[in-house]
Amino acid sequence: MPQTREARPPTLGRSLAEPTGRPKRRGVTAILAAANEPFRNRVLERLLAAGYEDLEVAPLPTALAELLRESEQPLVVVGGTWPEPQPFLRVAVNAGALPLVLLESSALAAEGEALAMGARAALQSDISVSSLAAALAAVDAGFIVLEPSARALILSANQDRSVDSGGSRTGDGGGSRAGAVGRPLTARERQILSLVAGGTSNKGIARALGVSANTVKFHLAAVFDKLNAATRAEAVAEAIRRGELSL
Repeated sequence: MPQTREARPPTLGRSLAEPTGRPKRRGVTAILAAANEPFRNRVLERLLAAGYEDLEVAPLPTALAELLRESEQPLVVVGGTWPEPQPFLRVAVNAGALPLVLLESSALAAEGEALAMGARAALQSDISVSSLAAALAAVDAGFIVLEPSARALILSANQDRSVDSGGSRTGDGGGSRAGAVGRPLTARERQILSLVAGGTSNKGIARALGVSANTVKFHLAAVFDKLNAATRAEAVAEAIRRGELSL
């Protein structure tokens, strides 16, 4: 069986911000970061079966931070029972990584929160080997991935919220943010947001759709307003939570 290494947490007195002085390891393809050892072992077995043979294991967030400084853009898999993965996810996102979160079945409701924190995928921990490999490939290509069942759950929850907030939208003259959040995206807006989720720039979107960059900006402004989002990542995550976007 291919060998994996478990990173040791840094020694006391050593700042994580200090350069290590060691060359970056380019061979690491993935880092598995989780505090629960049985969970790590289960996911490790699936990662190896999926073809990720050069792995590092981080049992602590500090160990993950050290590995991310030494590795060249590896895939990061974090997980466990929510909110246990949060510190690992925060470290990965702050380092500019694109983390995939594997959640225990009892924590499916936390998928939206994981996406809001910067996760690029939020899936069940008992995912099949073939599905895990596909999800990792999609994340590596810049896509956001969700379980179909979770998308349905998120859509249902947001529909309920839309009904609950209906009274407030009609009582303030139409000027509230709640009214904007309740409006669905148009087909063109969903098309543009799908390209945004894939990492396409405004100019790239304009070329792909045969429109001007200003037209793309106009549509994105409408998307941000409807989703109450301040950034492209927030817009994508909110659209997925609503069920408006499926990748």
